[in-house]
Amino acid sequence: MALLYRLVKLPDRFQTHVFTFVVTKSVTRDPDRDVTSKEFACGHQKWSITFSRTDKMLGAYLVWKSASESVRVYVDFTFTILNREHFSVNESFAGKQVKFTTDCPAQGNRNYIPVSDLYGRNFTDANGEFQLELSIGHVRTLYDTEFCVPTSLTSRLMHHHHQIQNHHNPAAGNALQHQYGTASPRGTKCKLETSYFTFGGFDWNLALYPHGVKDVSCKYTFRLFVELLHGTSVEGRMSVYLNRCTGFDHQCRVRYMLVLGDGEKRLDSGVLDDVSDSDGKSYGWHPRYKFSELVTKGTVRVHLEMLLANTLSEVISSIVITGINQHGVSSAASSGVVASPTKTQCYDRDKHAWSIRSDCQSETVRLHMVYKDIQNVPRNHL
Repeated sequence: MALLYRLVKLPDRFQTHVFTFVVTKSVTRDPDRDVTSKEFACGHQKWSITFSRTDKMLGAYLVWKSASESVRVYVDFTFTILNREHFSVNESFAGKQVKFTTDCPAQGNRNYIPVSDLYGRNFTDANGEFQLELSIGHVRTLYDTEFCVPTSLTSRLMHHHHQIQNHHNPAAGNALQHQYGTASPRGTKCKLETSYFTFGGFDWNLALYPHGVKDVSCKYTFRLFVELLHGTSVEGRMSVYLNRCTGFDHQCRVRYMLVLGDGEKRLDSGVLDDVSDSDGKSYGWHPRYKFSELVTKGTVRVHLEMLLANTLSEVISSIVITGINQHGVSSAASSGVVASPTKTQCYDRDKHAWSIRSDCQSETVRLHMVYKDIQNVPRNHL
């Protein structure tokens, strides 16, 4: 087996993580035994390591465990077998921006090291075990797909564009109001969706509304409706939403980059910071762009790069002020005003308890976080 016993996060721009495993003698002495490690998370993806064995050579592989259709993951990784005598004779191999897909979820080196070298060059201890370091960094998750535009929607877009050309006509404005109503101008009827993919332990998909409407805020809907009546940007706005389809116990902060179209018909969002609420809904992206100009042969190309997906817990941490009477005036007997520390409980997505304590004894307010369920972590859980 390969037992994970240490994790170190390096303070570099690639967010490199170094995982250290103890590899038991079964890897070299029992070639028919499955020696895949337990899953571990890095870069918002799940991974494991596994080994291959022949009579003479030992191979090592990094395995992508949360594979999804149409998703590619690029990773910088390095395997290093630690020598027991000196680090200068460690045995390593590395890959830069190695691609993982559903068709090829494992990448590595089948001729990593001769089995005889493990023993002859002092990599193993008296029990036949050795240490293996795996560094993972610069993890990029890319999702490429297409929105398939029905022919019925294409014809409606052409008809809608003809209406826009006559928006200055009051009769046309009345027709738009009748057609779109007061809240959802055709958005609930014209909706394009992608397949699902996995990132950060959640399932996601993209939804596109060609006319820029979903269940958005009242302020945004009113502004859009005014634009519809005045014909200022009816065809010039659409909406794209990143929907979270699982894990609704918490909100989730998400960061991503989205590109619609291809070639000259290309619309780039740049980096988007969004919040997925407890229902999985987000604020979305609402560019002023004609949807019809993105359509090529009945499809719209989609390129999405997921950067971040972290769960959020909202708690209220109160501050108790001592030395203040009921009228808000400091009592004469008090030498000063002191803020007493308070504790607030919260829970993460795994139902583990945390305590947040406010500290107001210095010039600035500080918050201390304490993991309360440490006693529930099993001992020797590798």
